[in-house]
Amino acid sequence: MRTAAVVVVLAAIWVLLWGSASVANIVTGVLVGTALVMLVPGLRGTKQPLVIRPIAIARLLGHFLVDLIRSNIVLTREIIAPRSRIHTAIVGVELPGCSDELLTAITNLLALAPGTMPVEMSVDPVVLYVHVLHLEDVEEVRREVRRLTDLAYAAFAPAERNPS
Repeated sequence: MRTAAVVVVLAAIWVLLWGSASVANIVTGVLVGTALVMLVPGLRGTKQPLVIRPIAIARLLGHFLVDLIRSNIVLTREIIAPRSRIHTAIVGVELPGCSDELLTAITNLLALAPGTMPVEMSVDPVVLYVHVLHLEDVEEVRREVRRLTDLAYAAFAPAERNPS
């Protein structure tokens, strides 16, 4: 998104938060939006536009929905069972070359599925630590997170780094 568009969006959010579109609120919103764009480098326009790929997005959503259904079945079975079979663990998964936006998407998808919860991330190298409710195999957890990363990357990768 271009810098001017970011300022306009931030100004619109400012006006919505104040609840009235007065001249003072609009001007103040533009000033606050401009200040935020100048102070926070991540709000400036990106150099690499993202290309949205509908088929890859459908694959990502399909994988997520299957994982969501599977994890809900496992959690329901755990709740109904007379004896607990929970084996929790925190697993570190290296994700080299992931952008902040991609990491945000991955952590949100992992947090939405019951049984997995991102708990921490280190930056150099990028390692995502995920709490797992039912640990059977550490390498399987890492493969699943990397598979989700590959699908998200295929769906939203920059144009010049298209994996297909």
